[in-house]
Amino acid sequence: METIWRPKSPHLLTEKQKQEKLKKDSEYEIAHLNLTVGFKLGRISKTEFVIQHQKQWNGYLEWAQSAGLYEEITPEQRLTEAENGLTMQIEQVNLIRAELKKPLLEVKEKTEKVK
Repeated sequence: METIWRPKSPHLLTEKQKQEKLKKDSEYEIAHLNLTVGFKLGRISKTEFVIQHQKQWNGYLEWAQSAGLYEEITPEQRLTEAENGLTMQIEQVNLIRAELKKPLLEVKEKTEKVK
């Protein structure tokens, strides 16, 4: 499984991280606006715009990850979150099914080996 990164919730960031993020976000926005103006004025092609935009984003993302603004999500965390989401959906579906007097659903783990 590939590594997945997601932004940390703002309340988990330190004050220093929040300040650095605001500064970097501002720099990124200005660079992106300048790039957009260059494209709209015909100074750069669409292909060059896409390439430069991707470089800008990748640079920002690398900085944000190294600054601790993103967290790595492990496969185990992904599984837990997906299973919790499924459980909540089944509970909601079963509330509706109960009102309609339909049989409730349940999720079972298969005991056979995964191929």
